[in-house]
Amino acid sequence: MTSPKTSHESALSRLVTTRRAALAAGGATAAVLLAACGNSGSKEGKQASDSGASDATPALPEPTQSAAVSVPFDESKPYLEFNPDSEGPVVELLVDYRCPHCKLFAEAQDKDIRELVEKGYINYRVYPRPMLDMRTGLSFSNDTASAVVASWVEDPKLFWDMNEAMFALQPESPEDHTPDTAEVAEAAVKAGASEEVKKAVLDEKYRDYVATIEEVGQERQVGTPTVYIDGEEWMGDGEQPGTLKVDLVKAIAAKAKK
Repeated sequence: MTSPKTSHESALSRLVTTRRAALAAGGATAAVLLAACGNSGSKEGKQASDSGASDATPALPEPTQSAAVSVPFDESKPYLEFNPDSEGPVVELLVDYRCPHCKLFAEAQDKDIRELVEKGYINYRVYPRPMLDMRTGLSFSNDTASAVVASWVEDPKLFWDMNEAMFALQPESPEDHTPDTAEVAEAAVKAGASEEVKKAVLDEKYRDYVATIEEVGQERQVGTPTVYIDGEEWMGDGEQPGTLKVDLVKAIAAKAKK
């Protein structure tokens, strides 16, 4: 099996080569950046979401809690975690705040995910990746991921506002200004974080930790956004509202019967 380091170096080499070609192509940069995300729309070749099927979506069981339970930051785990003791499915999201598909996914799915998290229906793990920095040559993905991590260390309740704030910074096109580290740090404060979080972003305090998150994506050989439900990659259309919730409700109901 290829070692994580070798895999990472190989992926980095491919990304740098492609980036140079994209820069030379000028107007093709946008398409290349979209392709770099890797995962978009409904996927072929595996079990896809059956949210359009005729079978009725089962009813959710009674919620087990009224607010999300967050896990304090643990550097040994490459993810931020809600509801570790949930009896529902483990839901993992690999995300890059520079990825246009991730932003569309968040706009379509985050409201439903948050509702299920708040009521304790799922164990939710978020992997904020710096993947696209290798493609752009900038630090935006690392900076935004670091801001999310730093704010979690301060107070996990900041997560949803910070998540939204980081996506709001995403340039609409490659020709638009990409916020630098100082601008990302300032946006974190505006989203509710303290000056300590701002300093952590400016000092790149969590750069190494965020790099370990990227290793997970490289090892799994997936792009962003990627969702796993109990270890199985979800193959639905993440940009269509409601699709993920249908499959999560089915997984929650199935576990409740056991």
